[in-house]
Amino acid sequence: MSINPIFPDFAEASREYWEQVTYEIIKTRTYLDPRYDVAFKVFLNDPKALVSFLNGVFHLKGENRIVSVTVKNTEVNILFPQSKSFRLDIRATTSNGYSINVEMQKAKHSRFIERILLQHSAFMLQSKYEWDQEFFKESAMNLSDEQRALREVSRYEIPPTYAIWVCDFHLEQQDDYCGTWGICNEKGLTLTDKVKYILYDLTQFNKTMEQVETDEDRWLWLLKHAGESDSLPDFNDDVIAQAIKRLLVKTAPDSILKQQARNMVMTEEELDYLATLKVRARAEGRAEGRAEGEMNKAREMAKAMLDLGDPIEKVMQISKLTEDEIRKL
Repeated sequence: MSINPIFPDFAEASREYWEQVTYEIIKTRTYLDPRYDVAFKVFLNDPKALVSFLNGVFHLKGENRIVSVTVKNTEVNILFPQSKSFRLDIRATTSNGYSINVEMQKAKHSRFIERILLQHSAFMLQSKYEWDQEFFKESAMNLSDEQRALREVSRYEIPPTYAIWVCDFHLEQQDDYCGTWGICNEKGLTLTDKVKYILYDLTQFNKTMEQVETDEDRWLWLLKHAGESDSLPDFNDDVIAQAIKRLLVKTAPDSILKQQARNMVMTEEELDYLATLKVRARAEGRAEGRAEGEMNKAREMAKAMLDLGDPIEKVMQISKLTEDEIRKL
């Protein structure tokens, strides 16, 4: 077995051990945690839930409300850097013509904003391709002059493509829990309304249950609190009640529980982020003194692992800090 390059004493067998430990912890809880990918998809990747969530995100009411969605294959057939498989969390088209990508991001990493832009570019190309296929199903040889004229006019037309990112870490670019970003000039004039990035920072969403009023509030409150709760409100909404029911640990398939455990143990992406912290801490340690540098490195590592939702026992083993030192973080 190969040794993990970040933690020399953290072998592949140890990863399997921590997956099993995490699996046993999950079984003691009431709900899956939708801040991790598998539970997020269980929670929201349902047409009725997605319609309710999106109407909340876009604040749509009355005749403007989305009435249905078509959930799409999450694989994007665009070449992606570093031979990384490219799958979105949730992808759909709406009854009012939006192409939607909804992502849950648990771990913070460097170049996060650039990742959003890169991923959205691929998502936009995939959406454009599918939009063209829908409008021009017939072969080019069978097109009438009118159809050819329409194809020329729409050659570079794109459907509205909106990316929604729910982040379980602080976004330095935002001073509130929600930000809608677009393509603007230096005066704030919008170049196009067809491309939008809606970023949620759950660390800044601090509404109490009593302050929850809108569909947007309800879904965000549940996303933030479900994994740590013993009882969740359904807000007298049957769609939300069914979504909560899907999160119940006692009725979830064992395969989902094990996948949730794998999600909660560090991925390669998360290990890369921790490696960045470790390299930074080494540099600081050389400047501040070896002993203090090692302690800073351990604290940074422990804090990052806590942010990722790792159990405290695992943080103690890897960081070598005491339980009291970790709780102070």
